[in-house]
Amino acid sequence: MGIDPALLEHRLDELYAIGAEPDGGAYRPLYGPAWATAVERVERWLKDAGLKPRRDAVGNLWGRAEGTDKGKSIVTGSHIDTVRHGGRLDGALGIVAGLTAVEALLKDKGKPRRPLEVVAICEEEGSRFATTFWGSRAITGAIDSVDGEIAAAMRERGLDPTKIASAAREDIDTFVELHIEQGAVLESSGTPLAVVSAIVGTAHLELCVTGRPDHAGTTPMDLRLDALAGAAAMVHAVESIAKSLGRPAVATVGKLSVEPDQINVVPGTVVFTVDLRHPDLAGRRALEERIRSLCGTISEERRLGLAIRSLQDKPPVAMHPDVRALLARAAKECGVQATELVSGAGHDAQILAARCKVGMLFVPSVGGRSHCPEEHTDPSHLELGVRVLVRALELLAY
Repeated sequence: MGIDPALLEHRLDELYAIGAEPDGGAYRPLYGPAWATAVERVERWLKDAGLKPRRDAVGNLWGRAEGTDKGKSIVTGSHIDTVRHGGRLDGALGIVAGLTAVEALLKDKGKPRRPLEVVAICEEEGSRFATTFWGSRAITGAIDSVDGEIAAAMRERGLDPTKIASAAREDIDTFVELHIEQGAVLESSGTPLAVVSAIVGTAHLELCVTGRPDHAGTTPMDLRLDALAGAAAMVHAVESIAKSLGRPAVATVGKLSVEPDQINVVPGTVVFTVDLRHPDLAGRRALEERIRSLCGTISEERRLGLAIRSLQDKPPVAMHPDVRALLARAAKECGVQATELVSGAGHDAQILAARCKVGMLFVPSVGGRSHCPEEHTDPSHLELGVRVLVRALELLAY
């Protein structure tokens, strides 16, 4: 197929320049000025490629090529928003690669048999508001209410919050996305491409450890009820449990607060979070149960109070077996034996799986870096990923 690697890189550079931050990276928050500029840029590209663009009620941008036969659409794309100081490829690659692939197919093969669409999903990252997967949840009809702040931002972009339900789609057959791995598994194994087998399930816990705030100079060590010392033992336990279970189980303590937060006072209260991930629901639950149990034992041994609150519980999502097989076939026909890999990060595909068949391709991330200005993938791997995506879409839509 007539893929232009230079054009691929140029488009990625163009998007990365939109929302560029002075201290590095890019930031395109949902419904912000940079976001709006990026959507307009992609809309222009869609038109230039011969696709019919439209925006739905939440601002997802679709570019459609009608098929010769009636039927559900084959869709590719990704999200257009970024985290703060975001990298060049997360989200953007899926949009640009999808456009490049569809453009090549239309030029070489003509009109598809099935409708073929490229989507720039308005939000995935929680980039501005206390929400994630806003765009894909709208596509699946999973938005029940709208926060007032989001509603106001929508109106600023000419969108009507009362019409969100109209963004739901029932006519998508398959969604396929090319994405960077965002980790170092592929690079460390020297593998240029992976077919995603599943997206991990995620549980977020909040642990509140209570002791007694006392004077740091007058309270003997054996009489202390030090909440931070107990929490430190629990944090170590969280890491040890995940390590003992081995890949793909992971556990992360990402936030911690101490009260009264004074240099000369024994800490009386500590609150910290735990992010637990595993592609198998039973494995994820076993990880959580062991952490709850060991933290409970530590609190008892240290005579501390412990309250554990569940903040989030998302089950793992398997990619559709037919799509996985098709992606592996496409890779083989492009001369590469793709490995299978579990995604440790969340993606719109896990939401869209409620309404259609889904599949994902991963290309390596140099150094495993992502969500930062250092995010990078070798151009040859990007080109390979696009070529495999082209073949996969050809198999699905022609």
